[in-house]
Order: sequence, then C-alpha cells, then structure tokens
Amino acid sequence: MSFFIKKVTVPERYGNSEHEEEVLNIPAIVGTALGAIVLIVLLFTSIAVVGTGQVAVVTRFGNIVGFEGQGIHMKLPIDSYNIINVTQQQVTAEYSTATKDNQSITQEITAQVAVNPESAEELYQKFLGNHMDAIVEPILSDGFKSATAKFSLEDCITARDQLSEEMLKAVKERLAEYGINVVSVEVKNVNLPEEYKAAVERQKVAERDQVTAEVERQTAEINAETNRITAESLSDENFKQKFYDKWDGKLPTYMGGEGSLDMLLPSTE
Repeated sequence: MSFFIKKVTVPERYGNSEHEEEVLNIPAIVGTALGAIVLIVLLFTSIAVVGTGQVAVVTRFGNIVGFEGQGIHMKLPIDSYNIINVTQQQVTAEYSTATKDNQSITQEITAQVAVNPESAEELYQKFLGNHMDAIVEPILSDGFKSATAKFSLEDCITARDQLSEEMLKAVKERLAEYGINVVSVEVKNVNLPEEYKAAVERQKVAERDQVTAEVERQTAEINAETNRITAESLSDENFKQKFYDKWDGKLPTYMGGEGSLDMLLPSTE
C-alpha cells in the first residue's frame, strides 16, 4: 500500500453494514512536502560558491573559522562565507587639493588597487569587509593631497606624469602594510580656479595683441623700404645711369640747335 494512500472504513448509506475505501493520506503528504522543503533549504545553505578572483573568509557566530579560495564548497548551514574581491579594482574620485603656490584645484584621479589573497583574512578581521571605505579611500585622499602640495599650479597641468608618479609613491607603501597593492595612479583631469582661468585668458589676449602689433610694425617697415626703393629708382641719377648702361657709345647722326649730349638723355619728367 502506498504511503500516501490509506484505507478508511465507511458505513453504507443504507443499512448497518460498512466497507473500506482508499483515500489520500493528507498528513503524510504534508509531512513529506515539508521534509522536502527543509531538505532543499539545508542543501542550498550547505553549499557555498566562491567566484573567480574572490576569496571567502568563513565565520561562525561572528568568529573566523576558515578561509576558502574560488570554487564550490560544502559548509555548515550556520557558517557564513564573507566574499573579498582580490582582482584589480579601479577607484575613481574627485579630490580638492592645494598646490605649492596655495592654489585650490579639483583633480579627477584614478587608482588601480588589488588585495593580496594572503592578507584577505587579516583584512577582514580588521575592517569586516569594509576595507575600501575604511582604509583605501582615506589613504588615497591623504596621499594625493600631500603629493599635490609639492607641485605648483602650472606643474600640475604641464607635468601630470610626474605628479601621478609622486602620488603613487605617496600611497603605495602605506597601503602595502594592509596587504593592498596600488598598481597605478593617473590624474585624469584638473579643474582650475576661475581666477586662474581669467588670468590665462588675459595673457592670451595680451600675447595676441603683441603679435598683431609686431605684424603691423613689420608691415610698416616693409612698406617704407618699398617706397624708398621706388623713390630711388625714379631719381635723375638713377635714370641717367640706366641710360648709360644701355648706350652703345654712338652719337646720333642728326642733332638740332646747339645739340648736346644732355639733350639726348631721357628726362624724369
């Protein structure tokens, strides 16, 4: 007889006789369903998956009891797997900093950081998985500000590579103490003060006016030289010299009046 079917004695509709009938065993069905649900829940809570580039710190009632790498793991339902990402992560933020010449600027800076898997358990013990906000962000902010304070405003614009290297030095060693490696730092953008932008614009206008004035001066000199050369070419002496250069030395056969050589020369008129 099936576990979910049971026989019950049912009186006849007419008369005093009875007969047996098969009916569903509702308590058995409900009990089995509940048992299956509990079994499924226990099964799912007894399996933990740690993804690629992750490690898990295993805790039981708040106490660290183990450390697991990537893969599928069987665990007690009362155990918690606290995932820590150990792949390279990008941190991008804007930082308000002051330069060596006391100019306030806003910098957009990107840092690439990665947690050393061997330090994940200690890191979790200290910061309970909140290490990015608790220690990474503050050290990055402080290091970037201290590095910027060594550069002038102009250097922050023209020497970004050197500034990025100085920032990397300022944070790398400090975060290494916590098992966090800073791979790179890059200054993406620098937002300059409004007064500095205005000063740069005024300088550009002044330089443009200076270039215009120089072009006008050179043009005036060229025009003056052209006029001088033209005036000299039309002088009597120059005019006569051109005549002599082309004369073959022969006098004309006929002359009128008291003819003289001067009469034969061209006149500037």
